[in-house]
Amino acid sequence: MFAVLLVSLAAISLIVSAGTESALAGNYRSSASAYYAASAGLEEARGRLLPKNPDFFDNTFANFIPTTGTPLLAVGQVRYITNPVAAENVLTVYPDIEYDQEFGAGSLAAAAGAGNVKTIASVSTVTSGGTTYLGPLYKWVRINAATEQSIGVDVDADGNANDNTIPLYYDPAHLDAGGNPEPSLIVSAAPPATAFQVFEVTSVAVLPNGSRKLLQYVVTPATLNLKFPSALTLNTNNASMHGGSSNGYQINGQDQCNAAALPLPAIGYDGGGATNYNNIKSGLPHPDNYLGAGATPPNPSVVNVAGTLSPSLQTPANLDGLVQLITQNADAVITPASGHHADAGDLPSGMSPTNPMTVVVNGDYNQSGNFTGYGLLVVTGNFTFDADSGWRGMVLVVGQGTVTGNNNGGNEFDGAILVAKTRDAAGTELAALGQATFNITGGGGSGINYNSCWINSAQTLLNYRVLSYREIGQ
Repeated sequence: MFAVLLVSLAAISLIVSAGTESALAGNYRSSASAYYAASAGLEEARGRLLPKNPDFFDNTFANFIPTTGTPLLAVGQVRYITNPVAAENVLTVYPDIEYDQEFGAGSLAAAAGAGNVKTIASVSTVTSGGTTYLGPLYKWVRINAATEQSIGVDVDADGNANDNTIPLYYDPAHLDAGGNPEPSLIVSAAPPATAFQVFEVTSVAVLPNGSRKLLQYVVTPATLNLKFPSALTLNTNNASMHGGSSNGYQINGQDQCNAAALPLPAIGYDGGGATNYNNIKSGLPHPDNYLGAGATPPNPSVVNVAGTLSPSLQTPANLDGLVQLITQNADAVITPASGHHADAGDLPSGMSPTNPMTVVVNGDYNQSGNFTGYGLLVVTGNFTFDADSGWRGMVLVVGQGTVTGNNNGGNEFDGAILVAKTRDAAGTELAALGQATFNITGGGGSGINYNSCWINSAQTLLNYRVLSYREIGQ
């Protein structure tokens, strides 16, 4: 009898244990499903912040997320992606109480009362062939400016109460107190041109069984962050250089956007010692027109910048990898037919000072006439330009590494130019950088002026980088 009792107790224990494990497994599945649904909301928002995304917010709702101005979103401007089931009002059924937790009681109501709350529909639900496919079961995603108070961090370490009125920025060029590079969040009502606004992206998911998750990203734009050591960089230890013959042609390494900045060299080269220096200097008809660091008249500003080149600019493999990355994120990729070249008429018509673009020409590119381009231009073949044409932004001639200027004219290049030979005539990648060539026949226009504002405006937006992530308890 006692044995039967023991067996019965053991059986009951196994049944209870199995039921407990089943319940735990079910809870885990529900929790994980809610987590992944909320994560999908975060990623939809992060992707739709990119102007190159076909589902970019502003494509369907003008100025939903402004692309110009400082800040892009002011504190108190709130944006929601809504993802209802049927006709439910998700912001009423699942109210956003977290916003007031971050910004203070009544903040969301005040934003709504001022007309600063805007909503847009999710694109996660798709209809195809008459069938509707529901996306992840998140309810809404909020996008707003981040502040010290909203993220709970004393960013400027001033010891005062966390600020709740000034938006946060991320500055990849920030320097610490000792002048050393320290990319960092900053609090500034007037951020430097190198800084990008930081957004909070918050997502809530609720499953039919009631399981819910509230997740949050802190994000900021990630760009190429290209840095140039000189106005014209001949990335070689064996340069071929001939400047414009006009008295008005000059290359200036002084930042035309920031007079207080230390001047850079007019022309930078990558090693090669005195031989390379003399090769370049001998090709300058007016040496005193090459202004910037290292200029000691009558000697021009021509400096070995090998020690200041960023890693992405140092080898053929790295430079070709950079070109590939730019190509993947370009507004236009132009590949001329064999034996032909692209010209300015092939470039996007929407390019302008307020809408700089990234253009990659896989081959030769001839720029003539009274034309000015804006943004980032990459040419893998020979870049030929007429002196009446110019560019505002960055020009990378990487591949064949040859630039040819013709005629007289009055246009100029504002920003920076880099020339590097990474491939031979057959297109095979070189083991080491070859001879970079910059040759002007004629007056050459007004020249090249280093300009950090035009450089920054042309930095290609790659994605929105996640600076931090957290799950918020409810």
